[in-house]
Amino acid sequence: MKSPTRPCLILFLAVLLLGVVYAAITQHAWEDYWITYRASKNLATGHGLVFVPGERLHTFTSPIGVLLPAFFCWITGQSDQLSLWLFRIVSLSALAGGLILLLQVLQKIGMRPLLCFFTVALIGLDAKTLDFSINGMETGLMIFFLAFTLHSLLVDGPRQVLRLGLAWAGLMWTRPDSFVHIGILSLMVLIFLPRPQTGRNGWWKYFIPAGLICAVLYLPWVIWAWHYYGSPVPNTIVAKSSVMPLLPAGKLIERFFLTPFNFTKQYGPYRAVFMPTDSFFGGWPLALEYTTAVIALLLSLAWLAPGLQRRTRIFSLAFFLGLFYLDSIVRGYHAWYIPPVAALGYLTLGMVFEDLLSLAKKSSQPGGDGGRPAVFPKILQSIGCALVIGQSALLVCMGREMTMQESLIENGLRKPLGLWLHEHARSSHDTVMLEPLGYIGYYSQLKMYDYPGLSSREMVETRKRLGPEKQNLVYRELKPDWLVLRPSELAKPNPMIDPTHLDEMYDPVVVFDVSDKVAAVQWLPGRRYLQYDQKFYVFHIKDSAAAAPTAN
Repeated sequence: MKSPTRPCLILFLAVLLLGVVYAAITQHAWEDYWITYRASKNLATGHGLVFVPGERLHTFTSPIGVLLPAFFCWITGQSDQLSLWLFRIVSLSALAGGLILLLQVLQKIGMRPLLCFFTVALIGLDAKTLDFSINGMETGLMIFFLAFTLHSLLVDGPRQVLRLGLAWAGLMWTRPDSFVHIGILSLMVLIFLPRPQTGRNGWWKYFIPAGLICAVLYLPWVIWAWHYYGSPVPNTIVAKSSVMPLLPAGKLIERFFLTPFNFTKQYGPYRAVFMPTDSFFGGWPLALEYTTAVIALLLSLAWLAPGLQRRTRIFSLAFFLGLFYLDSIVRGYHAWYIPPVAALGYLTLGMVFEDLLSLAKKSSQPGGDGGRPAVFPKILQSIGCALVIGQSALLVCMGREMTMQESLIENGLRKPLGLWLHEHARSSHDTVMLEPLGYIGYYSQLKMYDYPGLSSREMVETRKRLGPEKQNLVYRELKPDWLVLRPSELAKPNPMIDPTHLDEMYDPVVVFDVSDKVAAVQWLPGRRYLQYDQKFYVFHIKDSAAAAPTAN
């Protein structure tokens, strides 16, 4: 007789091995990891949890995502690569643990064993989920605590309130906007899953004490951040919200009902949720984008279909609300926001398959509607196999894309550009204005006026003072020593910079260009993603402009 822990152990080791192999091949480290890690390393070396020593600015989003790398940096003697690899192992372990919890949830609610593994495989093979679990972002931890939340809600057992409170606290420590996922899942069980005997009101006996546990565990961070930075709200959120302010209530209600009709929108979440990272740049088959968008649309509306289980409706409506959150509240969302929402979509897909198989079985029994052919389960099985194969193919394609991204763009251009700035700066107080803050900011170790101001209070304040119409003149007011700009940022006035008066203030110094190397790669899925960052111009301020009064 097999041990019940054996499948879980196999799943854990399989996810860990897959992630380690993917990380070893791609060597991918996400741009934003280096933004966070600069603060982590400053903490580990005694300069405080800050991007620039002496400036108390909250330049990261995830508390656990900054503290773990800081700890690894400290215990490894400030080894950047070893710290990253340790964080990768922790994140992959969390992802594997989360998939085990989801497997247990699906088994508990009665899903067929083969479908359980099919559903979990789709999540584990999702290109964005795996990539953001190894590239320095907090996605693996996010999936674990989301799965822990679902396990605490849907699997009865001892200490359920404590488990739920710990899961919620873990989500908040992983990413502060997790209260949205907490609220969505709590609302779903209230709507679709009344508790035996006590009904829907019975859930409040769990939610209230679990909420108190979450508050007790997360409140120390809020208090400390408020004391240390002057606000518990990360500057990253302040900067992003200044670009994408919250829509008024009336507009949000309108967009709620219109969200499904925008499933083909190029920058919308429907086309992005099951595709590789930032596929909107192009270089992927449009037929694939539209096919995945249609699948996402159908899954997000499955809660409206008759005959489906309540638990299917929980996942489906949660998936829909997650897409709405990305599309209408966050709006300028980044790719690492997507995996938790995508996981809900894959869970919905597995549950829909389960419901269809159950309906087919009932209809084929005596007294049914005449009996459906036995071929229907085989059709679903074939579709499931095709989806897993397709998911694996997308993972391989994105692995190739990110291998080239790391080799040609990150280590071949942005890292050398940062080191060049470090070497050519007149002092450590030189300032740089640019958009891609991570690699260049970390390796230059200079003061950054990044757009929209993730690491710069001055950038945010000046943009707000100038207003939306004139914010692209911010460089004339801040007068950074260096400008680092893509060709697209020089072609015409854009939200970041109006280059009309650039020649009056700045001299071109050097061009970093790997266009020929990108073009020379024979097989490169998502090529346009790399082409966006394949060339940067570096400008230095003229002495006359630096000494002149600030332009108005």
